[in-house]
Amino acid sequence: MITIAVFGLGFMAMAAEDAAGTWKAKLDSPNGPAEMTFVLKVDGSKVTGTVSDQMIGEQQITTGKVDGDKVTFSITSDFGAINYEGTIKGDDMKLKITVGDGQFTLEGDAKRQK
Repeated sequence: MITIAVFGLGFMAMAAEDAAGTWKAKLDSPNGPAEMTFVLKVDGSKVTGTVSDQMIGEQQITTGKVDGDKVTFSITSDFGAINYEGTIKGDDMKLKITVGDGQFTLEGDAKRQK
């Protein structure tokens, strides 16, 4: 029974993707091409760090969590709340960014920097 529990925990750990690190994304925004940098730190299921780009500068993540291969985090900017949802596979992250209460959304890809 203990062997099964240990094996199950090991399998769960292997299934989780690591969100920690520096990520760079290139997105098509309403104002033209945009480059964003995400520096994500993970402590258990909590995500902290920063988001930066040319429009907003560098902003602290206010809330964030990771669950398996899913990561969500938010910042507060002059444009209001900006919410980020990502799905991680290795060094690639599919992103969906929602500004405010859904005024507009962006989708794009980010790559972990080595």
